[in-house]
Amino acid sequence: MVPSRSTVYLHCIVGMGIYLFVDALVQFKSADFREFFAYLALALLGATLRVKLPKLRATVSTSFAFILVGIANFSLGEAVVIGCGATLVQCLWRRRTNRPGRQVLFNLSTTVIGVTVAYSPAHFELAKGLGKMPEMIPLAAFLYFLANTGLVSGMIALSENEPFQAVWRNMSRQILGYFVVGGFVATVIIVVSRVWGWESGILVLPLLYFTYRTYRTYMQRRYHALNRA
Repeated sequence: MVPSRSTVYLHCIVGMGIYLFVDALVQFKSADFREFFAYLALALLGATLRVKLPKLRATVSTSFAFILVGIANFSLGEAVVIGCGATLVQCLWRRRTNRPGRQVLFNLSTTVIGVTVAYSPAHFELAKGLGKMPEMIPLAAFLYFLANTGLVSGMIALSENEPFQAVWRNMSRQILGYFVVGGFVATVIIVVSRVWGWESGILVLPLLYFTYRTYRTYMQRRYHALNRA
């Protein structure tokens, strides 16, 4: 029996994700384990604050900001662990139905690929000094956004036999603003943590929670409006 295109695509992405995950773990190193575990815990907590996207089998959460912090402040291995931990919680936290294991593996793989794609170019800019922070964060956010939405849209398009461009455009339109605000909050956390110490960055978290509440309210209104249409 010939496997479907979506199955082939799934296996390719998962295979690439596993390879990049192992490669990142080989490069794992931590300058401060307290800081790493603190932001890992915050990323896991942030992943529980998720929002369902209308008419799409996808969710977003506040963990994106902590993934950006991981890319900026930690080694590639640490950033990948933070991203994968947050993605796993986002996939499994309080699910009414069980998700297939292959779907969880796919989501983990897209996170690993997204973090890896965003990491090196962003750190090339960051190596030039803190003054490059305004360029580094948007670059990392853009690359992660492009990789993540592109891979997820590809799977949805193949599974539901819809045009990729239409799926990607719909997804991007719904979450672009959320990513922009999340990137801004991550920038504030990174700058504050580098100037006054990593503990100070945690004080910015109420701003992130306010962003989540506002976006969730907007999406709930949008969902009800689509149902009435």
